[in-house]
Amino acid sequence: AVDAHHGDVAHHSSSGGLPQLDPSSYAGQAFWLIVVFVFLYIFFTFKSLPSISHVIENRAERVGNDLDSAARLKDEVQAVQKAYEESLVKAREEAANMFKTIEDDIKKRSDAHAQEFRDHSANKVDALEKRIVKAREVAIDEIGSVAADIALDAADKIIGVRPDVKDAEKILKSVKAA
Repeated sequence: AVDAHHGDVAHHSSSGGLPQLDPSSYAGQAFWLIVVFVFLYIFFTFKSLPSISHVIENRAERVGNDLDSAARLKDEVQAVQKAYEESLVKAREEAANMFKTIEDDIKKRSDAHAQEFRDHSANKVDALEKRIVKAREVAIDEIGSVAADIALDAADKIIGVRPDVKDAEKILKSVKAA
């Protein structure tokens, strides 16, 4: 059996080439080539190519949907950004108006308090001036009576005569008026 197999190998090697190139087997090779080609054509046409084209169509549809949603999201983002910028400008304007209102209110209050202080101070100064004038008059009257007493004592010591107090006050008043 080993020799038979060995002889078989020798027979192939003695033919001098590849069995596919043997012209006597061309008809069988052509038949199987056509059968395999038709089988592969039918398999790819009805099984593989439709599923591949279906996958490609699904992918193209998904990419289109993604592009549409991306464009829609981009528009939404731009709208949100525009609204944000508008609200930011509005908020800044409101803050500026609020600060101006507060500043005006503070200025009005400050002016009112300053005027109130000036009026109060003027009233106090007027009252104080009146008190000073009154105190001066009282002091002058007291100085007059003290001067009259001193004049009486001086006249009594110098001349030895004690004049009337009313006469001394009249004399002092006439001196004060001159």
